[in-house]
Amino acid sequence: MLGVKPMPTFPMEELLQCAPCGLFSYNGDGALVAVNDTVLELLGYTRDELLGRPMTTILTLAGRMFCETHVFPLLRMQGRADELQLPLRSKGGGSIPVLLNAIRKEHEDGVLHHCAFMSVRERGKYEDELLRSKRTAEEALRNNEALNQARQAVEVHARDLDQKISQLEQRNQDLTRVSTALAQDLRQPARQLSMFACLFTREDWEGLSVTGQHSLERIKTVSVKMEQLVMGLHQFMALDVLDEPIEDVDLLESLGSARHRVVEMGGSPSLALRCEPLPVIQGRRRQLMLLFFHLLDNAAKFRKPRGEARLDIGCQLIEHNSFRSIKDKYHYTDFVRITFTDNGIGFDPLHRSHVFEVLRKLNPDTPGIGVGLAICRKVVENHHGSISVESEPGRGTQFTILLPVKQQTRSPGE
Repeated sequence: MLGVKPMPTFPMEELLQCAPCGLFSYNGDGALVAVNDTVLELLGYTRDELLGRPMTTILTLAGRMFCETHVFPLLRMQGRADELQLPLRSKGGGSIPVLLNAIRKEHEDGVLHHCAFMSVRERGKYEDELLRSKRTAEEALRNNEALNQARQAVEVHARDLDQKISQLEQRNQDLTRVSTALAQDLRQPARQLSMFACLFTREDWEGLSVTGQHSLERIKTVSVKMEQLVMGLHQFMALDVLDEPIEDVDLLESLGSARHRVVEMGGSPSLALRCEPLPVIQGRRRQLMLLFFHLLDNAAKFRKPRGEARLDIGCQLIEHNSFRSIKDKYHYTDFVRITFTDNGIGFDPLHRSHVFEVLRKLNPDTPGIGVGLAICRKVVENHHGSISVESEPGRGTQFTILLPVKQQTRSPGE
């Protein structure tokens, strides 16, 4: 109609089957219930050879021992296991090192464990090459006769490393271009659909039946939501490309810009703020404004019906351990702790571990597309900080953000 081509159905099933990572699930009895094509291709099995078999079928002996002592206990106690390296066993008996993430989900029919992994054989090769280069250089320093030869070898490896870095940078740029192009190409049909629907509403509204009027309003709503979804996902993906410089950022100024944008985009103009003084910290200005925007937007969207949205913003400078993942390592530096406390509708605290997941909405009937809080988490992680949430139904929500005052370019002790 009017030269607008229909959008093709997004091949989600094909994406899952052909994803560049292995995906499999097993039930509470340990039996495999789903595997994608990547698993079959990597391990050399057919789907019939794996479904219903114990998941330990695809593990080496060392992998089984590691799962018994690490993976399974983590899933039982924490409900997830992240970035664990273990060997899988191919049909031919070969060992394939992988990096595994797993999550435990409770269902009405029982427990399911969903796992995703990536092969790290190439990374091992690169690490081995770097270790060999280091040993060669150290031996050359001890042996003057081999010094020239070692220098030549190091030069060769340096060129190889430079080529690999250039390739990674190029792929990063390609990903950015593709993401931008997709966002533009997908937004255009959504805008045209909304424009034609509005045109039809103005010119032919009276001639439509009640069903037709309802359908036309639905088309306008869906087209706007589709454009918001495309832009939200593009915004989320763009955060992985850290091309924004680190500079001194006035957080109070960023908060003001964020509030202005919320009102400008149709948010609650009566959003009442009580804010303690905010400091100047090192960070990425645009990303920190996005963080505040989505927190303010969240408070405006989920305020109580017929009630004024109130938001209390607290701030405190603290000493906090900059090590987030390595246990028994400590390096205390200056952090700013910011709390956003609203008087909104709140939510069941059982769901607080899910609110920062991308496209995860606790209630499909509420406003928003499920990207805003995921963007908040990504921004905070890009600044080597953390974000958490506490909430109760009907009693509001409190977000707690920890951000380092200064961004370190090197690890402590280097």
